[in-house]
Amino acid sequence: MNLIKKLWLTCLFVVSTLAINYNVQGAASTYGVSCTNTSYGTQLGGVYLEFNPLTTSHAGNANTYGMYTSTDCVYGGAGRTNSSAIVGGEIARAAANAIVGSVSNRISNVLAMAANPDTAAHMTYSANGSGIGMAANHIVGGLGAWISYSSSSFDNDQTFTALSTDSNNFDGSADAVSFGIDKTFGNMLVGINMTSFSSDIDTKANGGTIDTEGETYGLYVGINTGALSLSAGAGTGEYEIDTNRKDLGTGNLGIKGTDITADIQYYFVNASANISRGKLSFTPRVGYRNFDLDMPAFTDIVPDVAASTDLGAAIDSTNADEAIGGKTYSSDLTEAGLSIALSAGTKLIPHVDVAYVNEDTTKASYSTELKSDGVAELNASAPDGYMTYGGGLILNLSSKVNGYINFQETTSRDDFNETTVSGNLRIKF
Repeated sequence: MNLIKKLWLTCLFVVSTLAINYNVQGAASTYGVSCTNTSYGTQLGGVYLEFNPLTTSHAGNANTYGMYTSTDCVYGGAGRTNSSAIVGGEIARAAANAIVGSVSNRISNVLAMAANPDTAAHMTYSANGSGIGMAANHIVGGLGAWISYSSSSFDNDQTFTALSTDSNNFDGSADAVSFGIDKTFGNMLVGINMTSFSSDIDTKANGGTIDTEGETYGLYVGINTGALSLSAGAGTGEYEIDTNRKDLGTGNLGIKGTDITADIQYYFVNASANISRGKLSFTPRVGYRNFDLDMPAFTDIVPDVAASTDLGAAIDSTNADEAIGGKTYSSDLTEAGLSIALSAGTKLIPHVDVAYVNEDTTKASYSTELKSDGVAELNASAPDGYMTYGGGLILNLSSKVNGYINFQETTSRDDFNETTVSGNLRIKF
């Protein structure tokens, strides 16, 4: 009985050891060899791409790529993809909502005040994409200045299992600060604006990150026709982007694309109305916004790392860099929404907002696997349409101090969740 027990434990130990060894090889090369090592990298083809189970020998070398550059180097599609190709469209979508939302809110506020100058002590509101906007009162002869801030956190919860399996899973956040100066001419408003935008996203499929930071500058115009308020605007700028991902062969986080300058262009058109019924104010709206992020071709730098000498052959530490092609990431958003506010007093105005957004955004794309592993891969999430809902408070603390705070949630978008908080405090001197 004891002999059978010992034999059983021995077999269990051997099987467990093999399984752990195989899983480790799937995560990184046993010898720490990069996927692009110039002596043993998968780009050399041949024996480095051939499948060899643990019990099989190929030309006298068992575990060929499992021992050298790891199974993930061969099977990794999304895992060997630069982060920009996975979430470039999401950056464009987040920036479009932040920039266009802040400008649209400013325009709708000023035009609404022009139509109804007694509303809530020169305060009105509009909820659009990034939340509530607050109008600055006139400074000199119709000249006004404003500032807006928004912060959002978002994620894609598509299933992630391993670096060798495609997935659109990511976690991110974005922040934007907008400044503007404008002037009214009767029922028309003309202005300029600048927005500082930054985002940080962790991409699970390649164990990587992508950081974005930059500014855009734009012009906008609005007009109140009486029944409707119409507005349009456009802008341009640059974002600096840095990417980082794992080398699936070494398991190290360190394949970097740095100092990448992307060109930005955006434009928008909006139409809204303001209907008052007693203490309730209804603001239906429709709008379209387009945002393009033009990524240039750049190089992913793969650091040179010496591999183990246990390979039994001379091996250099040189790893080949990888060329990343240029691409334009676009986000086109068409929105229809309704805001409702209750004027409960001159100091506190609660509001709610709901909208439907039809979306056409560049979805994730993955590098092609060098060999098929027979695993049913997940397709990238396809942005289509979603609902937003939220609300908040407009604060009219005095004739010189006012502001707002707003909360918004995005729902019913495939594999995607987003929460946005925005606020404003304005002091008139």
